[in-house]
Amino acid sequence: MNTTKHFTVLIDIFLAASLTLCVQAAYAGVAGHAQFVSGQVQITSASGKVRSLKKADAVNESDTLTTAKDGSAQIKMLDGGLVAVRPDSQLKFDSFVFTGEEDGNERSFFSLLRGGFRAITGLVGHKNKANYRITTAGATIGVRGTDHETFVVLPGSDMAAIAPVGTYNKVNVGETVMTTDKGTINILPNQMGFSSAVNQLPQLQPVNLNIFSVMPPPGNGGQATGAVLESAVQEQSTGIGNVVPNTTTLRPITEDVGPVGAPKVF
Repeated sequence: MNTTKHFTVLIDIFLAASLTLCVQAAYAGVAGHAQFVSGQVQITSASGKVRSLKKADAVNESDTLTTAKDGSAQIKMLDGGLVAVRPDSQLKFDSFVFTGEEDGNERSFFSLLRGGFRAITGLVGHKNKANYRITTAGATIGVRGTDHETFVVLPGSDMAAIAPVGTYNKVNVGETVMTTDKGTINILPNQMGFSSAVNQLPQLQPVNLNIFSVMPPPGNGGQATGAVLESAVQEQSTGIGNVVPNTTTLRPITEDVGPVGAPKVF
């Protein structure tokens, strides 16, 4: 009798633990939902399953989002952030964990394989900066409460005919840091960082107008206006064959990032 009761208690504990893990896995697995999809956009899961992305569909941790030359998508992240993927791009949602608060375990990691996207950070990375990053073949990009854009030009691509191969990052609001094996630079609003390769020192360069547009200074006490945001989204169509919708719901997060130090070389 005692053995039976003991076995029953163990089963109950196991089932409760399993249910908890399933709930946590399901919650952590969803990174965000598509709030706008235009043209051909596909999601490839970690297992290799491919599906067309539609409005309101979930985008999960480890999913890779691919847009065709006529495609674009906006993903509303669970932490309140926003990701707007440009045409002819490929972005992987490497890891996303958010339990509703900044407890140090949250994270939002992306890999940009080609093309570009604009990101407005949510709660992940707002307090714990190291928990948000973007990785490309040529650099790693971190943020400090930021509205920014990242673009990767690959050898042999259409963009390679009008822009040097490498990783580009431009800040609209806030600040980013671009790091390679050779050093780190800080990037402020309307500045652009460029890295030709991970074994090269990143550099601040004039904004490449074949990829980005220069943003007017934000008004309303530091808040970007609707016209500024509209201009930024329209700028996404600068790439060859790119088409981007006229409407947007992007709202940047502003933050006093403090003084910026000189580039660190090592």
